[in-house]
Amino acid sequence: MNQTIYIAGKVTGELPEPTTDKFKKKQIELEGKGFDVVNPIEVVNNVNENWHTAMEMCLQALESCDAIFMLPCYIESKGAKIELKTAKEMGIQIYYNLEEII
Repeated sequence: MNQTIYIAGKVTGELPEPTTDKFKKKQIELEGKGFDVVNPIEVVNNVNENWHTAMEMCLQALESCDAIFMLPCYIESKGAKIELKTAKEMGIQIYYNLEEII
């Protein structure tokens, strides 16, 4: 059974199309490493969703994951930092770059 990995990064305040593309590109790369990928853009699937509602949806999705991949832009994201904190509390694997993944 494949491990499930969640992608975390900055979404709020970003342009929808390039952000969607950035997350999709990382999703494809992680799938190539053998992961089942949870893409938060697809989880929320609504650029106009309320931030709190979107975060609830994303944190719920994260709960079913074995790992989290932090895009470099997470550093500028309140939501991604919450996701990272949650991942640490859950004790799941945290990755910051593809080279860490064997």
